[in-house]
Amino acid sequence: SVNVESTDELVFYDCEVFPNLFLVNWKIAGEGKPVVRMINPKPSEIEELLQYKLVGFNCRRYDNHMLYGCLIGYNNEQLYELSQRIIDSKKGERNSGLFGEAYNLSYTDVYDFAATKMSLKKWEIELGIHHKELGLPWDQPVPEERWVEVAEYCDCDVIATEAVFNHLKGDWTARQILADLAGMTVNDTTNSLTTRIIFGNEKKPKLVYTDLATGEQFY
Repeated sequence: SVNVESTDELVFYDCEVFPNLFLVNWKIAGEGKPVVRMINPKPSEIEELLQYKLVGFNCRRYDNHMLYGCLIGYNNEQLYELSQRIIDSKKGERNSGLFGEAYNLSYTDVYDFAATKMSLKKWEIELGIHHKELGLPWDQPVPEERWVEVAEYCDCDVIATEAVFNHLKGDWTARQILADLAGMTVNDTTNSLTTRIIFGNEKKPKLVYTDLATGEQFY
């Protein structure tokens, strides 16, 4: 059961997906707070977790959709297939299977508001955070006796996500200001926020290009 004192507290989270194992690990913001492990959680557990301000790393394009899949009743095999579709779509291979409703399950996405785009593993190296390699094939079922090992790997990513968030205080402040100026949320992408600030609610903004040599304008 989820036990967070206030729905205003930030909760950092990460998912891992195998054909027979779906892990959702999370922790309340703050040094010394334990990481909670949800092993093959039920939809009701995900629903409870979604009450809180979830912060992930590249979660808008991956983890949020895994949470949503579990929420609507996907089993392990279906979650694994969804994961593969999302990963393959990044390579341009097939339909992504992303859920429109899932993007805003998170409160914010550290990867998106970070001015410097790096993978979480690279951030771990950059910041000297404990970097654990799993060494298990992602496309194979995990023996049950190794589930704790996978959970420990996921713990590291949750802790690293919080560390990167704390490291990027300046970028986070910039995101909050941008969201406020745009009248949108801190979970909206930098691109959508800046577009709103520049063009307002115009769906198809008319761009005017001026030839600096002649002063002539093109629409």
